[in-house]
Amino acid sequence: MDFQFTSHLGNITAKCSMEHIALANWFNTEVRSNPQAILTALSTAQQLTENQETRLIGTEYTLFLNADEVMVRANNLMMESDEILEEDFHYYDEESIAFCGTPDFIHFLKSYLDFIA
Repeated sequence: MDFQFTSHLGNITAKCSMEHIALANWFNTEVRSNPQAILTALSTAQQLTENQETRLIGTEYTLFLNADEVMVRANNLMMESDEILEEDFHYYDEESIAFCGTPDFIHFLKSYLDFIA
């Protein structure tokens, strides 16, 4: 997983590879408004044992974690809609959901903590 942290005028922004944009979006919305979220996510990910699953619900994104994988999903994907789309149209959700290995997620979080140190 490729990622980069940048700082401009005291605001830290994460950029991730295309398939992990939802992870950057989670960071840029949930963590900037609640710095404790990074420590909670790191602690939770590090303490997971085999066959254990948990989720961290945020304002815009929810993290689904287990010992092997982390899924980041926008909360608006959980809403059901009866709206019928025209033929050949579909919802674009590529930036709203991402998967990565739990070790990669932990590396991402620790890299952020190193970046701000």
